[in-house]
Amino acid sequence: MIKIAIVGAGNAGCITALHYHKHLEIDHEIEIYHSPKQHPIERVGQGTVLTIADLISKSLGINWYNNPIGATNKSGLLYEGWGKKNEKIFHHFNLSNMSIHFVPQKLSQVVLSSGYFKPVEKEIKNPEEEIDADVIFDCRGRNNRNKEEYETLINPLNAVLLCKKPGRDIDLHYTRCVATPNGWTFIIPNVDSVSYGYLYNNTITSKEDATVDFLSRFELDEVDGEMVFENYMAKNFYNGSRTIYQGNMYGFIEPLEATSLSLYESICRYSWDGIFGLNDWHSCNENVKTKMKQFENIILWHYQHGSKYDTEFWEYAKSLPFKPDEKFKRIVDDPDGDEKYGHWKNWNFHNWKDGVE
Repeated sequence: MIKIAIVGAGNAGCITALHYHKHLEIDHEIEIYHSPKQHPIERVGQGTVLTIADLISKSLGINWYNNPIGATNKSGLLYEGWGKKNEKIFHHFNLSNMSIHFVPQKLSQVVLSSGYFKPVEKEIKNPEEEIDADVIFDCRGRNNRNKEEYETLINPLNAVLLCKKPGRDIDLHYTRCVATPNGWTFIIPNVDSVSYGYLYNNTITSKEDATVDFLSRFELDEVDGEMVFENYMAKNFYNGSRTIYQGNMYGFIEPLEATSLSLYESICRYSWDGIFGLNDWHSCNENVKTKMKQFENIILWHYQHGSKYDTEFWEYAKSLPFKPDEKFKRIVDDPDGDEKYGHWKNWNFHNWKDGVE
């Protein structure tokens, strides 16, 4: 039997638990340590990629009728005001596919009460000293990092203002990514509200100016959450003798294109290879770092085309060093290929290019 411990019951912890529960064919026990008072789950809606929606649905028996996680339809992403050619660019899923938005707090509650896992309500400060398990996934978040173990990722954003508008928008069945003079805003439909996240750079735009633009632009009453963040990744996702960094403990980059959930899925897959000896840990770590750098390139590429706003933020975003690798260049130049870069394929890049160039 293999015993797996997961520290944290947020998105990363839940996705890791579901992934290993679904795919492990040997006898196993999965413990989830959580401390809701010290580490509350994020309150804003979350958009997923198709594979994560599939994992949640099949693992928990969730569907559009039995929907305890507050899932809403995600048919793609609508970019508004990016580039200067088209006002709107729709990054779609095919009609036969549908991803989801969900409420992280609700997913956490469903996973912890599913009966598949052993939940332990306890704050963990030193996983390897406090936990008896064969493998530990450390999902304690960005605030528990030793920053000397991390490297910085290039990104123009470092702050977000959050708000929820009560009431469901029945016409919103996709994620909106709306360019603003100071950055961009995600708009995500929930079953009983709409989540807004105004992303900006606080060295260019003051919090006061960002707040005024956010509330007036989207007709909101008040900001109900805020965060300053760094964009980073760990030098090594395998730490100590049994611990794997997962979620924000491993890395974070702005949420454009559901990068976080794609990262969690990648760490699950590559850690599997290391745990079961399918690949050495150095190679597994390099694979995770490659994936994260690919996310960095995809996001920076979006900013290279600017937006409809000629502002200090967008000029800064376009000026950031962008050095795509050969695989990136090949995929961007080949609209008919079937390669994958990060979680994008050739058509994803060319759908975007057609809209902004």
